[in-house]
Amino acid sequence: MERPMIDIVATQRIKLGMEAEAEALFWEVEAATLAKDKGCLRYEWYRAEEPGTYILLERWSDREAVQAHFKSEHMAQLLPKLAPYAVEKFTSVRLARLD
Repeated sequence: MERPMIDIVATQRIKLGMEAEAEALFWEVEAATLAKDKGCLRYEWYRAEEPGTYILLERWSDREAVQAHFKSEHMAQLLPKLAPYAVEKFTSVRLARLD
């Protein structure tokens, strides 16, 4: 039996007026994730309709790939860099496809 892929939807709220700085960090971590993280099938940032709100869509081959991503150097560097711009911590939801 194949192990199912893991889909994650994350939301990040950024202080108004600091979107450009945050977006630069999002691009940086997106590029590093797609280049370096084995098992990453999708990693895309989007602007939501609500100002200062960003959505990240992720797809991973398996749980191990997700765990390795969160332990990666680029993720460890992102969170402290993003903190001055963030309204709150990331929120995320893991999705399971209907059978």
